[in-house]
Amino acid sequence: MKLQPESKKELTRIACGTAICTAVMWVIFAALHLVGWVKFDYTVVLGSLIGAAVAIGNFAGICLVCQKVIDEQDEKRRKATLQASYNVRMLLQAVWIIVAIGAPVFQPFAGVLPLLFPRVTIYYLQITGKYKPLAPAGPSVDVSVEDDPEPAPELEAEPRDEGGET
Repeated sequence: MKLQPESKKELTRIACGTAICTAVMWVIFAALHLVGWVKFDYTVVLGSLIGAAVAIGNFAGICLVCQKVIDEQDEKRRKATLQASYNVRMLLQAVWIIVAIGAPVFQPFAGVLPLLFPRVTIYYLQITGKYKPLAPAGPSVDVSVEDDPEPAPELEAEPRDEGGET
């Protein structure tokens, strides 16, 4: 399946933002290494690169599945596909977190932190106004209570006797 241009644009933005955040994390690790607080070595770089790849892959999975289910007519199948995709993506991230924490070739913090970078990128784009949700498809109609086209019929002056009382 080929990504649509808008999905490619958003995926590129997320990938660039994640790469920038990863580079900033490396600079922070290097600065903390200079003062002797953390060790900056291949475990930081390797963990952060794989963590960033998992984060970008997660977002790509969202793009692909959403694009796929748009054409699905059956709502139950659409919901099932979205739920299955969500479960698989969360499972893959959980597996990565366990591996990043447990394997000695990865620095745990550097491996897990990149999973948050797409969210940071989205927040940055929203704050700076570079990301704006799509406008509603139809024209907006302003409905006011005072704009009643027909006045309500007046009540009759005399009460009607319809029975029921004896």
